[in-house]
Amino acid sequence: MKERLTLKNNPAVICYIEMLQNNISRMSSHSGIIKASMCVVYTILITIMLSINKLNDYWWIIIITILGMILDAYYLGIEKIYVTKYNKFIEDLNNSKLNVEEIYNMKPSNTQLKCELLAEILLSLKSFSIIGFYSIFIIIALIIKFL
Repeated sequence: MKERLTLKNNPAVICYIEMLQNNISRMSSHSGIIKASMCVVYTILITIMLSINKLNDYWWIIIITILGMILDAYYLGIEKIYVTKYNKFIEDLNNSKLNVEEIYNMKPSNTQLKCELLAEILLSLKSFSIIGFYSIFIIIALIIKFL
């Protein structure tokens, strides 16, 4: 019990946990920044399209939506990988199964799967935070097309 408590109070372990938490927070904030930027870009594009009567160029909105969706899914996928890494590290720490070589391993992977990030991105595309947000912009683009 004392060894486990000593390991939990080890500055290297505490620093590693903080680094994982910071990465998770950073990925989450990047996702929010992308969504806010998409709102600004949409406002600008719609204003320009309506002011010069170029409503046939609605496909630009759909292309930008897809690009924003992929970028947002990328950050959400990395965030999920770091959350899994964090949870596994805490579980190993609490169960005294911690491998010292895991400390400061910041590679965004949890398995030996070479395409883990791609798999997480594809899974993230099904997330409501992605589909719900970006489908609104696609609907707006289609409404503009039929104006």
